[in-house]
Amino acid sequence: SLMNKAARILSAGAAVAALALTGCSESPSAAAVVGGHRIAETEVNQAAQTLTALTGTELNVSLKQAAFDLTLGEASTLIAERAGARITQAEKDEVLAKNELASAVAGTPGGRPWGDAVATTYLVIERIGGDAFRTQLKELPISVNPRYGTWSAEQLTMVDSSLARVADPTTLRR
Repeated sequence: SLMNKAARILSAGAAVAALALTGCSESPSAAAVVGGHRIAETEVNQAAQTLTALTGTELNVSLKQAAFDLTLGEASTLIAERAGARITQAEKDEVLAKNELASAVAGTPGGRPWGDAVATTYLVIERIGGDAFRTQLKELPISVNPRYGTWSAEQLTMVDSSLARVADPTTLRR
C-alpha cells in the first residue's frame, strides 16, 4: 500500500530503532515523552487523521503510526543535537519531496509535524548511521502512552500485529 511505501521510504528509523520504551506515566494528554519533551495527543490525532484521509489506512493504525513517527522524530532531533548534526528545513523538504504521499501529508497543517518527524529521522540515520542511532536511542528516556501500542527493543519493531508490516525491518530497503 501507499502507506507502507511511505513508511519504508521515510521511516528508516522505524525498523532500525531499538526502542527501550516504558508505559507512559505522564499526563493523559501526552502521547509520548522523549527526554522531557511532551508530544501532545492532539498532535498525534491530527497527524493520524491526515494520514487516514490521504492513505485510506484505518484510523487506529494511523494513530499508532503517527505516535511512533512523532516519537522517533523527537528522539532523532535530540540525537542530532547531541551529535552536533545540523538538519536544515531545506534538507527535510528535499527528503519529503522524494515521496509524493509523504509530501502531500506534510503539506497539510495537521500533517506538517509528522512530515518533519519522519524527514528528521531519515536524515539523522543517514548522517550518523544506523548503529550509532540505535545506540543513542537506547540511552534516551522515552515513555509512550500504552494506548498507542507496545514496543519491543529485542524485535526492533512494534509488537502489535496491525503495525508489524509497517515496521518490519525486512521491508526497509533504500
